[in-house]
Amino acid sequence: LTLPLPDPAVAPTVTNGVHTGPWIVLIGPAGAGKSTLGAEIAGLTGREFVDIDLVGPPFYEEAGWPVARLIEESDSLGWVRTERAWEPARSHAVVRVLPQYPGGVVALGAGHTNYTQEHLFDQVRGALAGAQHVVWIEPVPDHEESLATLRARNIAERELDYVLGGHDMLAEWLTDPRARTLATHVLHTRGRTPRECAEELRRTLEQSG
Repeated sequence: LTLPLPDPAVAPTVTNGVHTGPWIVLIGPAGAGKSTLGAEIAGLTGREFVDIDLVGPPFYEEAGWPVARLIEESDSLGWVRTERAWEPARSHAVVRVLPQYPGGVVALGAGHTNYTQEHLFDQVRGALAGAQHVVWIEPVPDHEESLATLRARNIAERELDYVLGGHDMLAEWLTDPRARTLATHVLHTRGRTPRECAEELRRTLEQSG
């Protein structure tokens, strides 16, 4: 666990000394363990946990992207082009969801911190500024090792390697340098159980304030 990343541009905003958003937002590529870790640390601390993949659809629809459209566009345009077109709906969901869980634990699905459109990334950065902690999760510091671990995990659990249409979306999510600047902390998980990771993360965040 490294503390905290030296990027003052992502320091959380506060109102009257109180953070206005979640206690923790967990970010990172598919298969990193955000949902599992989120549920663990929420249970340890008695906080509410939410996965944006579960609560996001109504907000995607607000932005003109009901799930049915996402499926239809993916079939006709291909997954990568649809992923790009879907960016406004993802950023909208982040902006709408985070303020609803003050003091909670929120897991952002892969892609919710990755954008090709600068203004959408800035919207998400602004929404995350209200969180007390933003934690980037990956198996190990080395990108190639992390990518291999994540690939194997996604194939085993989802039968999906995230290489579609000749594009490696998993590698993009993992190595996107802008997404990493959103984090205040980084957690490397390989070799430990979700419970062990959650206990260490809780201790570290409580010590950091």
